[in-house]
Amino acid sequence: TLPTFYGVTIGVRYSGIGGTRYSLLSGTNNNGDFVATNDLAYIFDRNNTGVPQNVRTGLQTILDNPEASQSLKDYITKYSGQIAQRNGGINDFFGIVDIRVAKKIKIYKSQTLEFSGDIFNFANLLNKKWGVNESLGSQSLYALNGKAEVKATATTPLIPAVPNYDASTQSFNYRVNNAGIVVPSGNPYQFQFGLRYGF
Repeated sequence: TLPTFYGVTIGVRYSGIGGTRYSLLSGTNNNGDFVATNDLAYIFDRNNTGVPQNVRTGLQTILDNPEASQSLKDYITKYSGQIAQRNGGINDFFGIVDIRVAKKIKIYKSQTLEFSGDIFNFANLLNKKWGVNESLGSQSLYALNGKAEVKATATTPLIPAVPNYDASTQSFNYRVNNAGIVVPSGNPYQFQFGLRYGF
């Protein structure tokens, strides 16, 4: 709280957080523990011609996407050709500013009235892109890309099934998700007015 100026007090509070962590997940039960929501992703090397083209293209699409988080792009690049480190993704810093203005008026002897006004997340009032949380949670980088068999018709040939897991090559058939798109969260700016009677 700043000193009183003509009986008006102004307070400013700033709170911020940064460096929260998240993981890149495979999107499937790779290790056979019956849980598909915590297996770390292997980050395929998009420059390796032995990697399926759709996976290479999908990873490059994320890296080229201006809407994708730079944090996620750095995570993918750092662990290319290896298993992603758990909690290896690092979110950026963000913060909010709250402002309070109060005026106390003496009405009779020791009795007072205090009028106050608060603006929560003041920066968001100035610009809707400020004062928002743009952190990522854990991301499923891949999804299984298996397809069921399509029967032949009089005009189309049989399209064989594509398995989620190819036992002959001991590999999963993946597609790359559109990961890393930040959905801003947090509270928008808010006003609060108060009246306090003191005696």
